[in-house]
Amino acid sequence: MKFLRAYVSKVESISEWSGKIVSFLGLVMVFTITVDVFLRYVFNAPTKWSYDITYMIGGTLLIMPMAYVLLHKGHVSIDILYRKFSPRTALIVDVVLDLLFFFPLMLVILYSSTMHAHASIVRLELSNVGFWRPPLYPFRTMVPVAYFLIVLQGIAGFVRKVYSLGHGGKEL
Repeated sequence: MKFLRAYVSKVESISEWSGKIVSFLGLVMVFTITVDVFLRYVFNAPTKWSYDITYMIGGTLLIMPMAYVLLHKGHVSIDILYRKFSPRTALIVDVVLDLLFFFPLMLVILYSSTMHAHASIVRLELSNVGFWRPPLYPFRTMVPVAYFLIVLQGIAGFVRKVYSLGHGGKEL
């Protein structure tokens, strides 16, 4: 039991920390776009790097905080159904859905994104979208890291649910 509590606490701390840290990339993205717009319209000298930096930061902002959102139960749920369930029934439904959908899907995406990241690193892949062709492998590597954090947080949430089911609704 001590191990489970320590695991859940550590993973939830990582999810919290990573979500808050990554949120600051929003400021970097706004700054990047602002610099590009300023240079483009004031000096008629658009940047060659802004587009690539913006889509990489934007992609990171979409995926990295997902473990944080999972921790805080910020994803969409079907409240109209859950309101009709007892707390125990809701936990059972959550556990079953985690086993049937969440874990299989996340593990497939984690595996697939890891293979893509590995191939990108081996090829030293460069972006084909922008003019300056920045390295793409750091961005591709961020994807499996994000999904790894999501899986860790999913396991922590699953452990909480199963513990609560086995202990009459008591929290871990």
